[in-house]
Formats: sequence, C-alpha cells, structure tokens
Amino acid sequence: MEEIEAWPGLELVALIGDGNRNEVWAATLDGQPVVVRRSRRSPASLAWELELLRKLTDRGFTVPVPVSTATGSYSHEGVVVQYWIDGVPPSSEQEWRLVAAELQRLHATCTDISQRPGCMVVTELDQRSRSVDADMAALPEDIAQLVLEVFASFDDVAVSLIHGDPGRSNIRITDQGEVGLLDWDESRVDVTWHDLSNLGVIVLDSEAHRRANQLSDAWEAINAWTAEPDYARVRLQNLLR
Repeated sequence: MEEIEAWPGLELVALIGDGNRNEVWAATLDGQPVVVRRSRRSPASLAWELELLRKLTDRGFTVPVPVSTATGSYSHEGVVVQYWIDGVPPSSEQEWRLVAAELQRLHATCTDISQRPGCMVVTELDQRSRSVDADMAALPEDIAQLVLEVFASFDDVAVSLIHGDPGRSNIRITDQGEVGLLDWDESRVDVTWHDLSNLGVIVLDSEAHRRANQLSDAWEAINAWTAEPDYARVRLQNLLR
C-alpha cells in the first residue's frame, strides 16, 4: 500500500478486514498500535467523517482519533490512519445496556450535525435517490415501492446523527468501562432507530422494536442490493414475512 508513505514510520502488521466497502489493516506508527483504512467514500464524504470524529472526541465520545500525515492532512488518496481503541466487544446484558445508553446520548447531543455528503434521511428517499450504498434506481419497481412505504412510516421518529452500524465488531468496552464506537463509515443524519434495532438488548417497547426491525430489514436490503445480493435478499425476505 504505497499511500502509507504519507505517514513516516507507519508499518502494516496484518489485514483485519477486506469487505465490500473498506480494506482495514492493523499497523504500528512509531511503536503505537493504529488502524489503517482505505475508504471507498468520496473525498467530501470522507472529509465529513474525519471532521465528525474530531467533533465527537470534543464532546466526550470514545471514537478512533485520526492521525495526520507528515503534511498535516488527515487522509491521503482515500487512506486514513486512526489510533487503536483497546478493549473487547460487548458480551453481557450490562455491557449492551452501556452501548445502548451511549448511542442514545449520541442521538440526543448531536442533532446539530449537518448531513453527510451523498446521504439522505430515509423518509426523504424516492425511486431515484441514493444514500450511503443504497441506490433506489437499481431496485425493481415493486421492491422500491415496498421499502419506500416502510421508510415513509418513520416520519414520527426522531432524526439525528447515527452511527449506522453498531454491531458487536464495531464496539469496544475499554478497561475503564467506556464504550468505544468504531467504524463510522456508515454514519450520517437519519432516523435514530437505525441504531437501536439490532443491539444485544431490546431498548424500545415491543411495537417500536417491531417497527425498528422492519426499518433495519428494508435498509439493509437496499443498502446491500448491488454489493451483497444474497444478503440483501435474505433481509428482504424478513421484511416480507
């Protein structure tokens, strides 16, 4: 990876993620553990994410802190370097309660964040819209109509900054009991229940949880429609049950 030359002293250790959207490496920089990520987002979208991480750090959230290049930039040709957050994924109900509380704090305190370039709130989507990896125009008309009907039903739910992918692998519980939120690649301004439907605990009432699961199935189906078609169709089948 030639791009890492922008960070003198950076050494790759092992590839730890190479999915459909990002290539991620464990690395060291002057002896400190860091993470190297090659983003596939547009320059504007990536710049928004990196600025967001600095804002979140200022507001007391535990998130990956970007490391600047030798010239003071926080990315180089789509590659970013961030300090490692030491900890373990949540495993107990108590730890998942901490995660849920931190996500709800995020939603409550970050209503002033501007929308990420290239993203939209799901209630604003139409059959020609794009948001994150979701391209509504790529969907068959009947499926597009189905998910748009689901999304339209969420105009009564709060909109704020969301993490977008708070799965177990993207969360660390530190030795101090803090919740570290990793991988902000899918973060944006959107319906807050996106973050609350697939945690290790249920935090919404039964009807709200049912609706949040519908939101999750509809979003995952269209977000993965092109990149992960088999997974997309599984989520679509969940929606149709």
